[in-house]
Amino acid sequence: MKLNRLVTVILIAVVAVLAIHLTSQVTRGARADVTEDSLYSLTEGSHQILERMRSEGVKPITIKLYFSLTVGKSLPRFIKEFIVYEDYVRTLLKEYERASGGKIRLQFIDPLPDSDEAQDAADYGLEGKPVNQHGDQFYFGLVFETLTGSKDVIEFLWPDRQEDIEYEISRRIHSLLWPSSKRIGVLSSLDVMPDDDPYMRQLMQAQGRRPPDPWVAMKLLQERYEVKKIEPDTDHISKDDYDLVLVVHPRNLPEKTLWALDEWVSTGGNALVFLDPFALDDQPPQNPQQPWAAMQYKPASNLSKLAQAWGVTRPEDAVAADLELGMRRQVSRTSGAEKVIVDMVIDQETRAKTLAQDNPITRGVNNLRFFLAGRLDIEPKPGVVVTPLVTTTAAGNSLEMKPGFPGREGLVFMDANDPAKLVDAFDPGDKPVVLACLISGKLGSAFPNGATFASYTPEPPAGLPPGIELPPPADAEMITKEAIPEDQRRESTVILFSDVDLISNQVAFQQSFLGPIAVNDNHKLLLNSVDYLFGAKELMNVRAKSSIRRPFVLFDQIEEKADAKTREREKQIRAELATFEEQVRSKQSELTQRNAALFQKKLQDEVDGLNERIKEANRELRQIRNTKRAALENEEASVRFSIMGLMPSLVFIMGMTLFIRRKSRERKSRRG
Repeated sequence: MKLNRLVTVILIAVVAVLAIHLTSQVTRGARADVTEDSLYSLTEGSHQILERMRSEGVKPITIKLYFSLTVGKSLPRFIKEFIVYEDYVRTLLKEYERASGGKIRLQFIDPLPDSDEAQDAADYGLEGKPVNQHGDQFYFGLVFETLTGSKDVIEFLWPDRQEDIEYEISRRIHSLLWPSSKRIGVLSSLDVMPDDDPYMRQLMQAQGRRPPDPWVAMKLLQERYEVKKIEPDTDHISKDDYDLVLVVHPRNLPEKTLWALDEWVSTGGNALVFLDPFALDDQPPQNPQQPWAAMQYKPASNLSKLAQAWGVTRPEDAVAADLELGMRRQVSRTSGAEKVIVDMVIDQETRAKTLAQDNPITRGVNNLRFFLAGRLDIEPKPGVVVTPLVTTTAAGNSLEMKPGFPGREGLVFMDANDPAKLVDAFDPGDKPVVLACLISGKLGSAFPNGATFASYTPEPPAGLPPGIELPPPADAEMITKEAIPEDQRRESTVILFSDVDLISNQVAFQQSFLGPIAVNDNHKLLLNSVDYLFGAKELMNVRAKSSIRRPFVLFDQIEEKADAKTREREKQIRAELATFEEQVRSKQSELTQRNAALFQKKLQDEVDGLNERIKEANRELRQIRNTKRAALENEEASVRFSIMGLMPSLVFIMGMTLFIRRKSRERKSRRG
C-alpha cells in the first residue's frame, strides 16, 4: 500500500514537471503588463524605431547600463529609490532587446571602485557621485555604442525623470543610427540665445556680472538639432540655411523682417510661433528718474499682419482665463493659497476637455501651465485649415488687461496678484478659448502687392509700445520687393501659441541643486511641435507614454463645489468692502478739513460705523473660508476613517464572525 502511494506521488511529480516545462515552452516570451499606463511596455514609437532597424538591416547597437550596486549598499536610505528605478530601467531595456530581433545588445555592469569598469564609466563621460571620504563613485548611467564606434550617453539617471526615460533611450538610438542634420533658425526680440562671445563673458565676469545663458528650452533643442540665431533686422530667410523657423515674442519687428517671415511661410517654410500679451521675460527699461514708467510698459508681441492672412488673430489686451483651470497658489507671503484664473494648469483630469486628443502634438502631454496667455480667434481662409490644439474649458473666457496702476477701473497686469479681483471681473463663457492652433495649407501672404521698406531701421527707443513702427531714416535706401509669384507659393504649416512664458525658464523649469529641471510637460509640447514640423513621427510616438502621476482629485472637486456656492456672495462682500473703504477715505478727508467739534464728532461716528461694517464684511469672508475648509477637513477625515478605520474594522468583524461560527459548529458537533 505504501509502495503504491509512493509510486503515485512520483508519477504526479513527473507529470507536474513535464507540464511546467511544456507550458514554459508554449508561453515562451509571453508577458503581461498589467500596470495602468503600461509602464513596462514599449510605446508605438519605440517599436517603429526597432522595426526600422530590422527592415534596414542596420548593425546592432550595444547598450551598457552602469549601476554601482556594491558601492550603493553603503547608502541604505539613499539607494532604495535608485534600486527600484534601476530595476525598472533594466526591465525596459530587456523589452528593447526582445523586440529588436538581435539589433540591441545589453550589458549590465556594476563598476566597483578602482576597477577597469569604473575607469571605463569615467572615460565614457558618465557622471559619478562621490559617496565617501575615499572618493568612491556611485555610477548610474547608460552608454550607447555602435559597431563603428559612435557613442552617446545618459550621464546619470535620476528616478524623478522616469517618465522621460523611454524617450531618452529611443532618441539616442535614433540619433546614432540616423543622425539629424535639421537646422532651426530662432527669431526673437528676447535674449533667448545670447551671443557666445568669450571676450564679453570674461568682461562681464570681471565686472562681477553673470553672463546670460540660453533658455533651457533652447538648450533642449540644441541637444537635438543645429540651432542658430536669426537677426531681427533680416529681410530674407534662406531655406539653404534653415529647415524650420522658431519665432519667440516678435515684439516690434520692422517691416523688412515681417516680409522675410511672410516670404518664408508663403514659399513653403514651416514655422513655430510664440506670441504673448504679457511676457515675463520682457522686462521694462529701468529709469531711476521715472520709476513708475515701468508700470506703463506693455511686454506684448503680435504678428497681426501675418496672422490675419493665415486666418488667426490675437486680440490686443485679451488675456485667457478659466475658473476650472486656475492654479491654486500663494500670491503673497501673508496669504493662503488662492486660485489665480489667469495662471492656468491643464492636468490629467482636464486634458480631455482642453487638448486635441487625436493630434500627435499633444500626445503624452499631461501637465501644462499657461501664464497670462492670449486669446486666438480663428477665421479660416480659403485653402487653409486651422485646428485648435490647446484650449480652455468650455466655460473659459478672456479678460481685458492693460499696463498701468492698480486700483483704477479695469484690470491691469499687476492685478494678476489679486485673485479675488480677477474672479470678480470674470464672466464664464460658453465656448473654449483657443490657446494654441495648427495652421496648414497654402497660407495667404500679408504682402499681396509686395513691400517697400528701408534698408536699415533705427533702434527703437525703450518703452515703445508694440505695433508702432518708426519712420525710415531720411538717408536710408528704400528697397522694393515684388509680390511672391503664384508658381512659387507652396503649402506650409505654422503652429501658433498665444503664450511665450509656456517655454520660459520661469514657468517651464525650476532651479535645483542639480541645475534646471522640468516642472511640467511644457517642454514636451515644444519638442512635440518641432518633431511634428520636421515629420519625426516616431519620436513623437515615443514621447506619447503616459505620466506615472496619480492625482487625487476628490478634494479639488469638493473645493470647486464650495467655491461655486460662495463665489457670488464673496463678490458682493468685496464690492461692499470697496464701497465702505471709499466712504471711509472720503469721511476722513472731511475730518481734516472741518474744525467744528460737533460736526467732527458726527463724522467720526460715521467713520467708526463704516469701520465696523468693514470688520463685519471681513468676518463674513473669513467665515465662508472656514466653512469651505471645514468641508475639506470633514471629507479628509471620512477618507482617513475609511482607509485606516473602516476597512480594518470590517476585516476584524468578518474574522470574529467566522471565529464565532466555527466555535458554534464545534460545540454542536461535540453535543451530537
